Amino acid sequence: MDPESLDTSFGGLTASTFQGVATLITPAGPFKMEGARLHLLSKVFSSPEDIKTDLNRERLLQETMDKDTNCRSFAWKVLRQAKLAVGATTYIGDTALTAPPFFDNVVRGNSTI
Repeated sequence: MDPESLDTSFGGLTASTFQGVATLITPAGPFKMEGARLHLLSKVFSSPEDIKTDLNRERLLQETMDKDTNCRSFAWKVLRQAKLAVGATTYIGDTALTAPPFFDNVVRGNSTI
């Protein structure tokens, strides 16, 4: 029996999820992310109608940050330990595509993600 993907389209966004990996169809081509992250973002982004715009903005920002040699992205294992050590509840930086899900709040500049 061939496993089937689940249609996880939301708002104007076409997506399917197979074995925990969501494939989104974007103007820039297919984009993959964890299915759980897509589900979370579908709940926290501004609206179902704007999710395509929101995801594209975050994707472009992440690509820019990835090219910036002054931008550092720490492994989640390190961030979990730092969170526990100092009792941190807010993570500052990154984009909605890569922010660790185990902080209560994620902030970038003046925006709460």
